[in-house]
Amino acid sequence: MKRYMEKIKSAVKALLAKGFFHIVIGNTLVKCVSLCSAILLPRILVPESIYGMLSTVDNVNSYLILANGLGLANSVLRFCAMKETLEEKTAIFRFCLKFGIVADGLITLIFVPILLFTTLFSGGNYGASKYYILVACLIPMFTYIQEVAMLYMRANLMNKAYSKISVLYTILYAGFQVLLALFFSLNGVFIGRYIALSITAAVCFWMLMRNKNLSKESVLLSKEEKKKIILYGVGTMITNSFSLIMPYNETLVVNLVLENLDATAYYKAASMIPSNLQFIATSVVVFIFPYFAKKTGQWLWIRKKSMLVILGMLAIMVPIMAVGYLLSPYIILWIYGENYAPAIEIMKPMWIAFGINAIVRIPLGNILAALGELKFNIILSAFICVIHFALDYFFITTMGIGGAAYALMIAYGVSGICSVIYLFTKKERR
Repeated sequence: MKRYMEKIKSAVKALLAKGFFHIVIGNTLVKCVSLCSAILLPRILVPESIYGMLSTVDNVNSYLILANGLGLANSVLRFCAMKETLEEKTAIFRFCLKFGIVADGLITLIFVPILLFTTLFSGGNYGASKYYILVACLIPMFTYIQEVAMLYMRANLMNKAYSKISVLYTILYAGFQVLLALFFSLNGVFIGRYIALSITAAVCFWMLMRNKNLSKESVLLSKEEKKKIILYGVGTMITNSFSLIMPYNETLVVNLVLENLDATAYYKAASMIPSNLQFIATSVVVFIFPYFAKKTGQWLWIRKKSMLVILGMLAIMVPIMAVGYLLSPYIILWIYGENYAPAIEIMKPMWIAFGINAIVRIPLGNILAALGELKFNIILSAFICVIHFALDYFFITTMGIGGAAYALMIAYGVSGICSVIYLFTKKERR
């Protein structure tokens, strides 16, 4: 027993030294602040239809962010983590930053004329929200700049600095959008987001330069290296697009099928808190990604550590899921008020859906990405996306807005099972 306790104590000390608990605590603070913002915004943006417009705009931007920088922020994380010299890392960082900004600029130039001069965004909730969609269309580019800088910190194992920036960003993001919403309603939300993203990006670059993580000199990347970086970025973009698009599809189907801004608001309110289950999985992924990337091909080690990650997530998440499910009525009525009572029955299955995602799908999907297993991730994500969209349409048309949670639950479950099978049957590289 004493030896076992000594091992636990030693493991905790090692994790503390590497910044794991800084990430967990930082992400916890991030989610607490985000929840405060989530609680306040529905009460500020009244009637419910205005909050529904915010959900619609966020839905559109979510699709744009899927193609953010053509995924090269992920290339920064993987390839910089694998390099040994600062000059090599700096070269990759600068290339991805410039390439991604140009890509986002082109995407915006294509999107704006489609928004303004076609009928694609003229009907339903999208027509009512067109002005705000235009106001918010540059948020993806600002997000990319900030994301590249923060992922470069992760690649350099600057976990403590990364956590501080995460907390700073969330406080600025939540604070500015809530404060300005009081004076300028929905316009204030988007102005606040632009301010928060700009300040956070500036602080990130300042910290990187102060800590000398950006070299004045950098090596020249070969065409082959650039090609690998771009292909990996595009591959992860495709994978993440199919993966992340699932919850976005639900809002899309709700907007197109139900055409009810109140229903959109109920769905957003119901998913807001259960979706925060994923922050624990995200904290773990933030920490383990560089270490798994360095062990690419060593499948015996990878399987052993992956099983430990899954068991740990299972032990943490199941009690939280159970409590959240039972307290759903009280959470909705206390946080959002009587007007959001229809969201109660949507929230209950959301705890299970996002719990499955946090226990299996997020950790294993990111582990496979760290190992460069993009082909499998792309095929699986595309397959699950198609299934989810079909399930979404079926459940929402037959059960109403509450059916979206069941579609998500099934899709996340199938995706997790497939990832487990692939990971634990992969042969060791010789």
